[in-house]
Amino acid sequence: MSDETARGLGPFDPYWTDDVRPPRRGSGWPRRLAFGLGAALAIIGVAALTPLRPPPESAGTSVVVASPPSEALDLSAAPALALGGVAAEQVSHETRLDRAGPGRSDALSVGQIEGPGPGLRVELWCNDGRRAAVSLFVAAAETAAAGGAAVERLGSVQSLASASGPIEWAALTLAGSGSRGCAAFRLAPRVGGLRGVVCAASGATVDEAALSCLIERLSLTKAGREAGFADVLKPGPARRATCRTPVD
Repeated sequence: MSDETARGLGPFDPYWTDDVRPPRRGSGWPRRLAFGLGAALAIIGVAALTPLRPPPESAGTSVVVASPPSEALDLSAAPALALGGVAAEQVSHETRLDRAGPGRSDALSVGQIEGPGPGLRVELWCNDGRRAAVSLFVAAAETAAAGGAAVERLGSVQSLASASGPIEWAALTLAGSGSRGCAAFRLAPRVGGLRGVVCAASGATVDEAALSCLIERLSLTKAGREAGFADVLKPGPARRATCRTPVD
């Protein structure tokens, strides 16, 4: 021990004889570094041994696989429905056959019911109780969807007489239809039937007189009668020359 150190201790005798040296700064950093590296390696090892879990699905992103359609499109079938007073090139037809039985459905379309102008889609079917079991709102929604449109609101259900039986109908609002008036209609539910959605031109409405005229102008073709639709759609009275349909 140096004389300066001895003098600094006062009257006490030191128990050591070496000089007291100041502590070394930073002398422990190798151990701290080694400890940190070891901890990091341990965490990496645990993560590598942990099985990966798939990320949770976000709400609304599930994909639902649709069931196969129960009907098959028949491109060779002759049209079953006709609409008087409309040029043939303005009318399109569609025939579908039931995959599991003798059921058949035919559709007649004029224009586009989701477009800005007049539009009509009428569906005729037989031997299919599924369509007869639904409400007018569901019938309208299914028919509109087949024509590329969506139902927004259905008015109160009314009734009108026809040669084929009572017709249920109601004013209809389609999504994005603007100022066009539309209506849904169908024959009173039974095993076979007829249903449809019709829209007038922009700014016009569909009333009972126009709808009644439309029903009168619908008729079966020879192919339709041979397909068994004569029990569904009966021949109506002589067409009124002055009546106008919503698609005229």
